[in-house]
Amino acid sequence: MTENPSAYLAALRAGLEALAPNADFVPLREGLATLSLLDPALSGDLAAPAELDPSSGMPSVGWLLRALGALSSARSVGEAELARALRLDPEVGLRMQARQRVADVQEVPVLPTSRLRGAIRRRGVTTDFLLVFDRLTTDSHWLRTRVDLTGPAGWEERGPVCLLPDGSVRLDEGLTHLLGRHLHTPISALCFQIQDGTGALVTRLSRGRIGPFWFPGQGLPEGVPPILSSGLVLHASKEILDRTITRSAQNDPLGVLRGGREDVLPEEMGLVRERRFAASPALHPSLLSWSSSLGCAVTVARLAPGG
Repeated sequence: MTENPSAYLAALRAGLEALAPNADFVPLREGLATLSLLDPALSGDLAAPAELDPSSGMPSVGWLLRALGALSSARSVGEAELARALRLDPEVGLRMQARQRVADVQEVPVLPTSRLRGAIRRRGVTTDFLLVFDRLTTDSHWLRTRVDLTGPAGWEERGPVCLLPDGSVRLDEGLTHLLGRHLHTPISALCFQIQDGTGALVTRLSRGRIGPFWFPGQGLPEGVPPILSSGLVLHASKEILDRTITRSAQNDPLGVLRGGREDVLPEEMGLVRERRFAASPALHPSLLSWSSSLGCAVTVARLAPGG
């Protein structure tokens, strides 16, 4: 796939658009902008070489970091300066052209490698906050963790989540470290860690991942039917721990394959795991059959690059 990075990126872009991820995932607009930044049609060789993570099939951390570096160094150049560079050193001139193109789209936000933001939800008898943590993982998944916190009136004045007079939210740096350390911690254990670290009650906790991306030649996990490597399959998986969930459910076929111990859930909370796919139409029956054989109800969207 890296022999033709533009075609690979077009397929991944089509998968993202088909999945249309909601707010429990990284923003679709930022994901699409990041793929555009990786595309040699925009950035030339500034982000080269195109590399994929061998386990996830997603753009590698190195490829993304080079693209972000190109974005940070992008600058506008005058026509005369560009023409002179092309005349004296075509290779340098082409790189200047690429930096110009990148500079022209700088106003479009791209995915961060790590970002934690907070917002006030409600202030009254309780004070409620929303925390959103976006992270590029070491295996190149695009991860978002959302945390709904509630505490008694006044807790926002003395804790790691602080409401400022102008209505903005200041977050203790330790929260970023806490969430970053627990990217792969079971979500129930993460909930306890957050409650211990903030002194507040978690009412909802979700963790959404974009990836892996399967395509011909990409290795599949043990237990996955080989036929699923004959086309394109992009995954969007999500775990939701919520006080409104009265019946827990496991609808993630890869989660079933991994097995593991049962979660010890916080009191009065339920857990739902699910996985959605955007896949080549020919693979839909196989995906649904495999998932059903593991007791999982999944949805599959149509992935058709260029159409």
